[in-house]
Amino acid sequence: MKWLRIFNSVHWKLVTIYGLLLLISMQLIGVYFFKELKSTFENNLENSLEKQAGSIRSVIGTSAMADSDRKKLDKLLDQLTLDKKNTVQIVNQDGFIIATTGDDSSQAQKNTWVNPILQGKEKLTKIIPKAGNRYMLFSLPIKKDGKVLGAVYIEAPMREMYENIRNITEILIKITVVSMVGSSVLGIVLARTITNPIKEITEQATVMAEGDFDRQVTVKSDDEIGKLASAFNHLAQHLRDALSQNEEEKGRLQSVLANMSDGVIATNRKGRVIVSNRRAEEMLDKKISDGEAINQVLPLANPLVFPVTEERQTFLELDAQDEEEQTIIKLTFTPVLRAKEAVGLIVVLQDVTEEDKLDRQRKEFVANVSHELRTPLTTIKSYLEALDEGGVMEEPELASRFMRVTRQEAERMTRLIHDLLQLSRLDAEKVRFRKVPLPLETVLSDAADRFSFQCRQKEIDFQLSLEEDLPRVYADRDQIDQVLDNLLSNAVKYTPEGKKISLSARKCSDGYVQVSIADKGIGIPKKDLERIFERFYRVDKARSRRLGGTGLGLSIAREIVRAHGGSIQLESTYGKGTTVRFTLPPCEPEVTQL
Repeated sequence: MKWLRIFNSVHWKLVTIYGLLLLISMQLIGVYFFKELKSTFENNLENSLEKQAGSIRSVIGTSAMADSDRKKLDKLLDQLTLDKKNTVQIVNQDGFIIATTGDDSSQAQKNTWVNPILQGKEKLTKIIPKAGNRYMLFSLPIKKDGKVLGAVYIEAPMREMYENIRNITEILIKITVVSMVGSSVLGIVLARTITNPIKEITEQATVMAEGDFDRQVTVKSDDEIGKLASAFNHLAQHLRDALSQNEEEKGRLQSVLANMSDGVIATNRKGRVIVSNRRAEEMLDKKISDGEAINQVLPLANPLVFPVTEERQTFLELDAQDEEEQTIIKLTFTPVLRAKEAVGLIVVLQDVTEEDKLDRQRKEFVANVSHELRTPLTTIKSYLEALDEGGVMEEPELASRFMRVTRQEAERMTRLIHDLLQLSRLDAEKVRFRKVPLPLETVLSDAADRFSFQCRQKEIDFQLSLEEDLPRVYADRDQIDQVLDNLLSNAVKYTPEGKKISLSARKCSDGYVQVSIADKGIGIPKKDLERIFERFYRVDKARSRRLGGTGLGLSIAREIVRAHGGSIQLESTYGKGTTVRFTLPPCEPEVTQL
């Protein structure tokens, strides 16, 4: 085991790798060298044979070939200085050997190997095994006036060449072994200079892995190892800072998740919860535990099939006893992808109850507008058709009553359209307010005068109560008059005879001025208070239409007050009365002098 640990050390791994690389390099070099050496020797032998063949062809000449005199040819071959190991043959145009330096018995035999030369090939070379040795065969054509008369054929043994290659190989192997030994010793020494500092860095890294980032590595040189040690120390410092920053970021992320207005649930690829925030638990009204299946957390009609690879949305209705309190949650499922593979799922829960409520209100608004316009139009059309028939015109009183009803319905439509246009302009912020400093006492006194006659007719006790030294308000007189007219008109309409209405104003602690209209009328049921400022919303539709209301007065009042920077509230007890309060900003806020 000890030797195994030593061998597994970086030091011996470097030595082993260095030795293997050197051995592989030497082998590759040897293979290439031997290949090139053999190729060089073969090329040299071929060139030598080609020169010999060319010399033989020049000495023999075409005349000797034409005579085909074997003795003359043999004599010419004997006169040439040729390598005795090689066999030279002169072949005529029919392929028969007519002269040779070898065994005379081969004469008069046919040399089929030179057929390509006799057929027009310029040179022919080939290496063949023969009698336990390898031979190189070479041949050149003998021509006259482009006609092939014969060929020169040389057969050379290659034993001596291979012996030379073997001797060179043995010398190279000896040099390689000596180089390997010397390089190994040098590699061991060099590896120690590299591995000792790395070993120290490894020990420090092990300590860092256990959480101690205060250790430092000794820098002993300015080379790459020394730079590595310096970089390691720098890394340790950055890790300390990064971990500290990571803890801060983690705390901030947890704080963001905990305080998000939307619910968030994260799962792994199998659909098990790994992260959730408090808002998700509040919206689902249940405790979410880590490791719980998402299909158990969310009461879905169609459970999720994991892994989820595509983004999708759905809506979840949480049942409540009261239909008005039913919660609608929008669920957005977003897969977490890594290399195009789903490794998790993020579920975002959004409470869209208000959006759904606004959508229903919009539809109700369109329906109400259609109904409010259709009713007077139907009345006007019916009366005009009766007048057009002519029978009513014979009775002046009936005709006058028909015309009066038609005019009233037309005025009702005019008021409705005017209120709708005003609301549209207020929504689009296209209404220009001519704001000026206004004394509120004058504005409220004038409003009380306008409704005093109606109150006396219904025997309603109208009281005006103003606090002394009220600050001026910065407002549009016409718009504030409209707010007062709408609120006082409602108070007079819905207050029975003999009851009381009060109009008052006071300065609030924040400097704003608060105006209150209180009546002892029929009041508003508690279930209707949240929707009382909605457009066309009426508690008693039949009574409101009979009294001539459009259902837009409170909505217009709220938009005007908000456009002035104030607020409006309504309090009511059914059967006891209603109080409406709105605030307006002062023109000159008071500054306390120290």
